[in-house]
Amino acid sequence: MSINKESYFEQDHFAKSLGIRLTHCQDEYARCEMTLTQAHKNGLGSLHGAVIFSLADIAFAAACNSVQSSIGLQADIKYLRKPQGEILTAEARAISTSNRIGHYQVAISDERGNSVATFSSTAYRLPPKFD
Repeated sequence: MSINKESYFEQDHFAKSLGIRLTHCQDEYARCEMTLTQAHKNGLGSLHGAVIFSLADIAFAAACNSVQSSIGLQADIKYLRKPQGEILTAEARAISTSNRIGHYQVAISDERGNSVATFSSTAYRLPPKFD
């Protein structure tokens, strides 16, 4: 079941609240970015890990829902370094798929091209609805 990629993202109010933009989406691939603000910082003044996780998770959702309605089953993140600059980018791509399961890898980088985190996830592809 194919879904409208743009309308899926337009309905993601949480992504909008964080300022996340979908910059590219095609079958099994999505690229999202966000401009970091003071609102994204934790009590120590660093970027909140939940912001990085959310950006990666939203890119993953856009990628897996680009081909079929899907829900996340698992997600794991490894934080690699503190981001530099004001723009974070997440690129999600399928690494293995079947009729019901898709495995995705998301690379999160800062505006200088530094790897900030790596995110692995699994999606369950929902069966098509029958009328």
